[in-house]
Amino acid sequence: MTLFDYLKWRGDLTFEASQFNSVDALILCQLSYLNFNSIVQPDFKVCTALNTAAAVFAGDGFEHRRNLGLLINPLTVELLFEAAKTKRFANLELSAFRDSYDKTEEEQFSAVTFLNSVKDNSFAFCAFRGTDDTIIGWKEDCNLAFKESVKAQKDALCYLEEACSAFKKASVMCGGHSKGGNLAVFAGAKLPLKYQKKLDLVYNFDGPGFLKETLESEDFKRIENKLNSYFPQESVVGMLFEHFPEFKVIKSTEKNMMQHDPLSWQTEALDFELCPELSKLSIFFNGVFNEWFVRLTKVQREELVEVIFGALESTKARTNSELAENWGRSGLQVLKGMLSLDKELRESALESAREFVKLAGRNLPELLKK
Repeated sequence: MTLFDYLKWRGDLTFEASQFNSVDALILCQLSYLNFNSIVQPDFKVCTALNTAAAVFAGDGFEHRRNLGLLINPLTVELLFEAAKTKRFANLELSAFRDSYDKTEEEQFSAVTFLNSVKDNSFAFCAFRGTDDTIIGWKEDCNLAFKESVKAQKDALCYLEEACSAFKKASVMCGGHSKGGNLAVFAGAKLPLKYQKKLDLVYNFDGPGFLKETLESEDFKRIENKLNSYFPQESVVGMLFEHFPEFKVIKSTEKNMMQHDPLSWQTEALDFELCPELSKLSIFFNGVFNEWFVRLTKVQREELVEVIFGALESTKARTNSELAENWGRSGLQVLKGMLSLDKELRESALESAREFVKLAGRNLPELLKK
């Protein structure tokens, strides 16, 4: 059963009839990829019903709004329209839509809050957007490899603090898919103690992890029992870096990297259709990656990121879609950009890449035996 099937089967049940669950959380996180500029105000106190937001979304500017780029499933737009038809989601109130892109700060951040204001069952869910189509967004992801925190994480923390302050009578939850999951975990962990008791749950859907020293800090241990982490069976993105040991594995209809798409995840009535463990391919890749990653110094990690994105930025492309429009020309520009970089920096990055290939080769026979 897909998210669309879930909406058809369970959409007639309000949150009072059937409590908010992890599938609901994923639907809201997926909707955070949509462009709600001028539809949902940035203020927490100014709300727009989801069915109203969907109607406006379908009006003027729809052709622009529906373009989600190369990497986000275009059916996300239909997910909004189908959710707007249900009793369960139609009257949720959207507020505090924020959307930031800053090349200088190397930041891509977006969030929106969904409020259920029914008395005795009021809750606010802060959904943090994952990595979008922008190249800067992907670079910020890679910056997690050597920085204790990135700008989007700091903004997510400020956003969650504002939400806890704004919704005094509602419980607060947060979550996100991909980088959005990482932002939700970071914000929940760093939330001031006075707001910690308001934070009920944190959802991480295939979001990359953290540096080991960060994950072992007291802040992060404090929210471990509030965290719900889900990864598809052949997870790659979500298994990068360090994670808490407790997580659930979801069945997907896609293969390999395409399993990162939540619209391929299979659901049941109150949760997802689960698998007993990650696939051997996922365990192999991420075991090799994390072993290789730990061996690199922070300087080596930073050099590798700078070489890769320095070459990509030489194309003048702002998004992955722009790169893909003329890949032959873009590929040539990337090669030229790579060659124009500082030789010592380039050689250091290439040596790091070679070490990864060697490590993968040494571990491959064990994977083939399995």
